[in-house]
Amino acid sequence: MSAASHRAEAAKSQPARTARDFYVQLMRGSQPRPALLAERERWLRSVRVEGREERLFEFELLVRAIERSFQLHNLPLDASSQTVDFTETLKDLKDAMSQAIRLARRLLDPGHEQKLVFRRYLGSRAVDDRVRRALLEDELEQQTPSDSLFLLAQSFESMCVVVDNLLGLPSVGQRVFHEVGSLTVRAILQNRFFRPSRPLEFCLEFDRIRSVGVLDALRLLPDPERELFTTSFLGLFRLLHSLGYLHLDPERPLERRGRVLLSLVQSEALTLARYLRNEVAPRTATRTWQHAALRAARAVAQKTRTLSRALSGEGALDDERLRGAARDFTALFEGAVVELARAVEARGASEGFTRLVAPALVAQRLRNDLWVSAELAREAAAVLEGRTDASVQLRALLRFLDYFQDGSYQLLRYGDLEAVDRFLSIAGEAAQSLDGPLARSRLGEDCALFGDSAEALFLRIGRRSEITGRRFDRAHAEAVLDRFRAG
Repeated sequence: MSAASHRAEAAKSQPARTARDFYVQLMRGSQPRPALLAERERWLRSVRVEGREERLFEFELLVRAIERSFQLHNLPLDASSQTVDFTETLKDLKDAMSQAIRLARRLLDPGHEQKLVFRRYLGSRAVDDRVRRALLEDELEQQTPSDSLFLLAQSFESMCVVVDNLLGLPSVGQRVFHEVGSLTVRAILQNRFFRPSRPLEFCLEFDRIRSVGVLDALRLLPDPERELFTTSFLGLFRLLHSLGYLHLDPERPLERRGRVLLSLVQSEALTLARYLRNEVAPRTATRTWQHAALRAARAVAQKTRTLSRALSGEGALDDERLRGAARDFTALFEGAVVELARAVEARGASEGFTRLVAPALVAQRLRNDLWVSAELAREAAAVLEGRTDASVQLRALLRFLDYFQDGSYQLLRYGDLEAVDRFLSIAGEAAQSLDGPLARSRLGEDCALFGDSAEALFLRIGRRSEITGRRFDRAHAEAVLDRFRAG
């Protein structure tokens, strides 16, 4: 059976699945501590800092890179060398820790950080051992994400002092490097809320598949292929997101931490290649999918090993070699995205990566779906205010929300998810039990509020630079609206 017919048969036989539930379950299922993850999400939504999601992504990227960089096989070292001096490597890691400290301070509420600093000061000055011990234990408990973030930043500050002193030595041998790594990794892994994710663990805050064509194709895949390919695409898009922090402008010197990030990319690329080869290919139902997974796995593994050997070869590890490796990795992962996108028949895959992820297409899809959402929500609200049967309008709204979640939900920015999540948690249950005028009135108010939120998002997206000058296709949006009204 071909991939297309297998997918069509599976789509007919399977119950409807919403992307919100699917992606949340996939990401929560990849995380070993879902309760802590939920608490951290609540904390992040309370952070009043511009670009909070990107700052957190960069922070966690650096923490993950620092932890992995103390594993020797992830470092660009010449295996033929008899003695290795880790001085330059420690300089790179110190720069990564310093940037992580800066990011942590930006994410911390200034008042709360001052309180934590003062508490630590009291602990260092307390005469009574019982008071000192109580303050220390309180700090180590990490009751909130802010406590946890502060503690990790403090640990990095302490390690930077140690590294500064080691850099004064004529050379730093492997034994010293290993012990510094043991202390650093222990501080990272003992952190309660910011322990770095393992490979192929994802977070709803910043892991996205920002391609309309890929999302539409994944929605139609049967199980288990949907989960397998979604995980693969999430892994590839995360690697591309990570490479974005390696500034490739030739006029700007490359930060030392760029070497640490590149080591992480090498490590996670090989992990993803093994996943494609050992899990995706054997568990997919058609030869098309199997061969695509194997081709992508082979290309990623071979090219990553080639780049790793080039980086560990003789000669200084200069900026140009690092920039060249970053460009090669970017082309490699973009090619793997296209390879898999063609296999799942994603719209636009034949035109290449740029077309697949075109920001204008993302913005147009979002505008279209948000406009339809607002219209259907207001229609439901208007009927619920009266005494007539609202089941037709509610069914149309809920059907569209299922469709919305299978595509546009993943295209929203994290800060825009809260209003959508709040309404989705209400609408499904409320529509099943509209007993009495009070329940109708409450649901009507919720529908009206959601309509306003969707319209506000619609207007905000219309002001984005990638959509400037593009007319909203109202005729197409009205056709979609009519299709869901008709059922």
